[in-house]
Amino acid sequence: MRSNPTIDRTRSGGPVLGIQRPGLRSSNCALVAYTGRPEALDWLEANVCSPVTHDWGDAAALLGVPWGRIAGWLEDGGPRQLMGLDALLAYRLPALNMAPLAQIAAPVLPDAPARDQLEARLNQVLRSRNNPRVQGVVTSILKHVDEILVRRDRGVAVVDLPKLCLHSEMLPEARPVLERHASVTASIRQSIKDMLHRIKLN
Repeated sequence: MRSNPTIDRTRSGGPVLGIQRPGLRSSNCALVAYTGRPEALDWLEANVCSPVTHDWGDAAALLGVPWGRIAGWLEDGGPRQLMGLDALLAYRLPALNMAPLAQIAAPVLPDAPARDQLEARLNQVLRSRNNPRVQGVVTSILKHVDEILVRRDRGVAVVDLPKLCLHSEMLPEARPVLERHASVTASIRQSIKDMLHRIKLN
């Protein structure tokens, strides 16, 4: 696969991922996104390969890939098309059962198209490549289309995510998610503690 020298210079992980086997590279490609570097999109575009897991699209969405670039991927077909579809789906509102980091980042689709434009492009994709993988993602996109296209503020930018560990007070938008996660974690720990106590009594 091609290597992007710009990405290499930014130490985004490109050199390491480039020598990994395709399956492992697909699992780890999101690491490129966490650099927050816009050039990382070039690396994803140049290196996406089978098996195309949702991680490629998730990474592209975290980096804020705009609709115009996604539309080009949909036309390209192949791995880029799948990455584009997964990226669209990654722009939906994060569910409460998603990982806290996904809820905090909550990317928003830049330059979102009109609904009829998006649906027309998806129908075009289905006509050219209607297999179970594509059909499943398109169905999910249409299910969440209002969430994907809505104008809203995004969550915490990827480049600011390290602050969660060092200065979480600087990211007030992350506080509700962190508090909810802490509550759930505490509840689980208490349940385990109670269960072990009952076992000890028996």
